[in-house]
Amino acid sequence: MTGGVLYVFIILAGLSCNLFAFEEGGMRTLVLSPVDRRKILLGKNIAVAVLAFVFSVIVLILDTIVFRDLNPSNLLFILLSFVTFVAISSMIGNWLSIRFPKRMHFGKRLNVSGVSGLFLIPLIIFLATPPLIATLVGYLTRNLFYEYLTLLALALTSVGFYFLIINFHGRSLAKREIEILEAVREPADE
Repeated sequence: MTGGVLYVFIILAGLSCNLFAFEEGGMRTLVLSPVDRRKILLGKNIAVAVLAFVFSVIVLILDTIVFRDLNPSNLLFILLSFVTFVAISSMIGNWLSIRFPKRMHFGKRLNVSGVSGLFLIPLIIFLATPPLIATLVGYLTRNLFYEYLTLLALALTSVGFYFLIINFHGRSLAKREIEILEAVREPADE
């Protein structure tokens, strides 16, 4: 089930790793607005997290219908993994969005390409590592409590790092917002 939630984040990588992909007119407004850039990134990350949550719930419903293996213990593991996935994909996605923006169009294939596509494999590894570490700890100690405690510690650590790094990402966005605007502009605007 955690693999299904991870798959949702892989599907949404095109959006989370290029937050300004559809922002031509919106990016002009963001450049001129007095809003703290950290809040802009935080809002975009929350929007992607809500979308991931909706898709994850759909995947879990389908999994429960097919395999009938959802119980409170599994749900807790999935929830802690989800929190970790959101924090990690938001940190990496913010960095990629600021450093390597690219314009995308609705109706076209929304795949991850360029530098962001190259970083997709390390992103998958980073996302899969916390649940795998927690599972390994549970297996080696033969104690489910340690498994969940490890995953809780990793989830809290990833959320803590996110809130430490979001300020840096906000400052980076403020420095590079004109470059991002140029990258997401329509070619016909020139």
